[in-house]
Amino acid sequence: MAVTTPPRGARLGRLERPALTGVLVREIVNFSSYWRSSTFSSTVEPTIYLLAFGFGFGSLVSKIGGYDYVEFVGTGTVATAVLFSSAFPAMFGTFVKYQFQRTYDAILAAPVDTEELVTAEALWIATRAGIYGCVPMLVALAFGLDPAWGMLTVPGIAFLAGFGWACFGISVAGYATSIEIQLHRQRRSHATVPRCRHVLPVERAAAMGTDRG
Repeated sequence: MAVTTPPRGARLGRLERPALTGVLVREIVNFSSYWRSSTFSSTVEPTIYLLAFGFGFGSLVSKIGGYDYVEFVGTGTVATAVLFSSAFPAMFGTFVKYQFQRTYDAILAAPVDTEELVTAEALWIATRAGIYGCVPMLVALAFGLDPAWGMLTVPGIAFLAGFGWACFGISVAGYATSIEIQLHRQRRSHATVPRCRHVLPVERAAAMGTDRG
């Protein structure tokens, strides 16, 4: 009597598309309930920096290293928007879902493993960062930034940078023991960004002081 063996199924890969899609769809559905507040905090804060620190101080400074001041500040604010919309949401969101809401426990009960969960979370945060990073650039265009074809690459670059910052934030949240550590990191980052973005050469600062004196 011949014994027939059932056909072997397809070998599972390291990252399965259905698992990634399921996590991403869940994130999109969940995001639809709080997108207004998240969009406001991720785009308005860098835009305020752009308006206040950039164009307020820009009335005293015309060029930095041969570049118009709006180019100097606009590009820095785009990078800040990507940072704020990727690293911080990854650190806080991951920590809250992991420690308090136990969201990841429920997701891992489905046919989703840890690698797929982390990858989908980072992809989702990077997608948001790629979109939010374009807002300060549009504001800078309204204030005189010359448009260029290279600006079309900003969403892609912001996505890649957001993915890297998201992976960094998720890894930090995985090692954090309390939410106070996360708050301390955020306060230090917020206090550093406005200062490090608007450093002038010593010669220029001295010339400004002489002119005003």
